[in-house]
Amino acid sequence: MGFEHVAGVGTRIWRWSRTSGTQPRLLHAGKAAGAAALAWFVARHVPGVASDYPYYAPLGAVIAMQTTVFAGLRSGIQTLVGIALGIGVAGFTMWVGDPGVLAVALAVGIGVLVGGFRILGEGSSWVSTAALFVLLVGGAHAEGYSLGYLVQMAVGVVVGLLVNFLVFPPLHFWDAEHRIDAVNEVLADHLDGLAAVLREGKRDVAAWDKQQDRLDRAIADVRSRVSIAHESRRINPRGALRGSRARLQEDGARFRALERVAWYATDLTELVARSGPVSEGIGRPDPAFADPLARALDQIAAVIRGTSPERDADTAIAAVEQALDASRENPSHVAVTSAALVALRGIVESERRATADIDTKTGPFGSGVSQPRS
Repeated sequence: MGFEHVAGVGTRIWRWSRTSGTQPRLLHAGKAAGAAALAWFVARHVPGVASDYPYYAPLGAVIAMQTTVFAGLRSGIQTLVGIALGIGVAGFTMWVGDPGVLAVALAVGIGVLVGGFRILGEGSSWVSTAALFVLLVGGAHAEGYSLGYLVQMAVGVVVGLLVNFLVFPPLHFWDAEHRIDAVNEVLADHLDGLAAVLREGKRDVAAWDKQQDRLDRAIADVRSRVSIAHESRRINPRGALRGSRARLQEDGARFRALERVAWYATDLTELVARSGPVSEGIGRPDPAFADPLARALDQIAAVIRGTSPERDADTAIAAVEQALDASRENPSHVAVTSAALVALRGIVESERRATADIDTKTGPFGSGVSQPRS
């Protein structure tokens, strides 16, 4: 029993370290430390004047140690280009006059202007930085310093790229998938809140602005994670493994479906929590509409969490349709309820696409609920 308890604790710690991002951060930190140390060793054996400036190599290695191999390559190239441009700016400044207050201002001003081109990316800030280093640190030995600075940064970038490429090159599939699953809980909470508004008939615009912002941020976070997952496969030997491309396609399809779910949920928010059923004089339905709508929202939230089979959501939506068919007396009520039905159907269909044939802990086919897949 004691061993099982320890094993259970160990399993929970391992899962926490993975879901919290601790594992990839530790791996990334270890690789960055190793790359910096290796770059420092290599830099001390570089021939020529560059050997006098070995301390720039670890900096280059850190710059190249990005979350993906492709991002490291892009960052390294942009940084080296920025440094080269900065050296050119410093050379022009020194040609104009001796280093001084005006020379410093001129170097920084031109560096910021040159660095303003978006194509430089992360290298933009290095233009003015390199110009200042050459001007103030290089001084009378600016030519040798510039060469050593650029060469050693390049050595560090190359070392960092090699370490990131050869030592467990990162693939961020699981992180993206975990975030996609986490959005389901945010969506379910959102729908539960809408159901409560329908039952209570009270609006809190500030609270719903906050809730909508939470949903928007969750979707934006997933969009970023999916983008990183796609990028992590580029220039990555592990990206050639069987199933990696199909897995990315599935993740992309799930995310696009979840974006549609979020769009429909936002539409429901406008109808229910802002300008719709509970607003003054704008499509305020009687309980015959409000109660079935609230039950449908609760049921769809349960389906999204994976605690209820999908057919229960279809049944709840059918009840709203029956209530709508039974009353045609108030066009305003009918219009609002019809729009809500469209959004409800859109959520269910999009959620079905987001989780079809996917083994997740949340969603219509999760949490041990037996449901045939479409």
